[in-house]
Amino acid sequence: MRRLLLAVVFSVAGFFVTTTLVITSWVASVKEVAAGEVMTLPRSAVIATHSVGSGFNADGTGIAKLVSENSPMTMIVRPHPGPPAWLPAMNKGEIEFGILISSDAAAARKGVAIYKAAFPNVRLVLVGAPLFSGFWAPAGSPMRTVADLRGKRVPSGWSGLPILHFTATACLATAGLTWDDVIKTPVTELDENMRAFMEGRTDVFHQSIGAPGVEEANARTRGGIRLLAIGTEPEGLKRMAEINPGAYMLRLKKGQTTGILEDTPVNANDMYVVAPAQLSDDVIYSTVKVLWDHNDQMRKISPRLRPWARERMVSKAAAIPYHPGSIRFFREKAAWSGEMEALQKKLLAP
Repeated sequence: MRRLLLAVVFSVAGFFVTTTLVITSWVASVKEVAAGEVMTLPRSAVIATHSVGSGFNADGTGIAKLVSENSPMTMIVRPHPGPPAWLPAMNKGEIEFGILISSDAAAARKGVAIYKAAFPNVRLVLVGAPLFSGFWAPAGSPMRTVADLRGKRVPSGWSGLPILHFTATACLATAGLTWDDVIKTPVTELDENMRAFMEGRTDVFHQSIGAPGVEEANARTRGGIRLLAIGTEPEGLKRMAEINPGAYMLRLKKGQTTGILEDTPVNANDMYVVAPAQLSDDVIYSTVKVLWDHNDQMRKISPRLRPWARERMVSKAAAIPYHPGSIRFFREKAAWSGEMEALQKKLLAP
């Protein structure tokens, strides 16, 4: 009888232990699934940039390095001549990330200006640094401002990177110039533009501040190079914004970076990291989290990434809608306001 009672006791105890283990295991499993739902990431993701040697490519490389080192996802940089080469694929959800300027993103989403078709599925992940760009000349030349380009050989056309036609046209407009006032030298994209300058076929080149191409030109040009100042008259700046929506003027301090030989007014436009609406919220959330949490580390990668600050990531001047994965993260950080919610609804409206 005693043995029977002991057997029953051990059996009941075993049942409770087993049941407890099963329940514990089930709870752990639920937690793992829940965690998986929050952080379901692919092994790799592509970030599209402009061609190698451009500032966009350098920025994308820095971002890819940071994401790859601080998440389970490897980010792969894929250079292109310009956004028109990769936006159609992104609109279909076939490319995960890309970098371009705000005016390019706005034109692409609506299918206006250089874009014959609209790409409505492109979404904003976060806003990066202001992008400064313009015409560069040998420091030893008499050219100091864009007005001095009258009658000079200037890269033009930009069939492979059409947004630069608008950027360059806007810069000329600040000084009251048009393409009829310069000697047009057709180029397709940034690399050819740089080659034309290096080979002496143009008097200037067009490039963004801090781009590797600028550093190379500075090293290979006797006496270095200088950025030409844009015009600052209100009418000229108004023409600039009309030609290239989203463009605005900022002043750079002497010595702030290569080629800024005196305080210089420049053309500026915000940089965007974008993604397709079809991309999982988890992938976007995870990427934004890395760039937010490791912002100090990112800003040390290169001078161009130094202005990519947390406070710039959410912008009341956003030209395209944010991705829901970004909004989820920014809400958690109390960086998403009622004003941003209203802007998002406006941008999503037909």
